[in-house]
Amino acid sequence: MSFRKCLGAAFMFAVAITPAQAAVTIAFYAHQLGSKGVWVEFPHAYVTLVGTPDAGGPPIKANYGFTPPVVGPSILFGRVDGAVVGADDAYVAKDRPYFSFALSDKQYSAVLAVVARWRNEPQPSYDLDTHNCVIFVKEIAAAAGLATSDDQSFVRDPAAFMADLKSRNTVLLARLSGRLAGASSAAAGATQ
Repeated sequence: MSFRKCLGAAFMFAVAITPAQAAVTIAFYAHQLGSKGVWVEFPHAYVTLVGTPDAGGPPIKANYGFTPPVVGPSILFGRVDGAVVGADDAYVAKDRPYFSFALSDKQYSAVLAVVARWRNEPQPSYDLDTHNCVIFVKEIAAAAGLATSDDQSFVRDPAAFMADLKSRNTVLLARLSGRLAGASSAAAGATQ
């Protein structure tokens, strides 16, 4: 066998035994107070998931937040209906993530379990001070292995919550950034 054929065979063997670099990347966002036509966009915390699980399966491109289906004055007076929702691409494009990292399949499953639990809670489930978008994202962060704060000052301030979450996880996020670099090319074209 010629050197060229041996080299080609060795390359094909290496490709065949090397696992694909794929992972789901989670990004953490805080939307600021704004407007959309005549509508007010309230501050909001949410996450995005993009990529393909390491173990395989369908790719995902989704975002999850928790909010009342109808935002009105009633949220100031007690529990109202709540829903896990995804925003359109234009909404997400207005924001920049505070941080992101690639999830292991175990973390990805834990995050989806939080989403499913909140999606299936009995109604009314939204409470402005005890069960809102910040608390939802806090539980997702904990499920992904991040340290979180119980400081009540963050409950109505998604941006301050995200800044604190990033600050208290600086070392972990630096370590995980290597996992993100390997997953970024796989996540680039993923769709839900």
